Amino acid sequence: MSTSSKCAHTPCQCPAAPGSKYCSTFCEDSKDLTTLECDCGHTGCAGQKL
Repeated sequence: MSTSSKCAHTPCQCPAAPGSKYCSTFCEDSKDLTTLECDCGHTGCAGQKL
């Protein structure tokens, strides 16, 4: 049974991509930035800008 973990970018609520800590290049590129919103582009991400 495989389990997926949450993306390591703090405001993002998406599951991480297989073999990665992040769901997207946006989140990986933002790993050293403190942000309150996520702009990963995935539909339904709870950290999206409203």
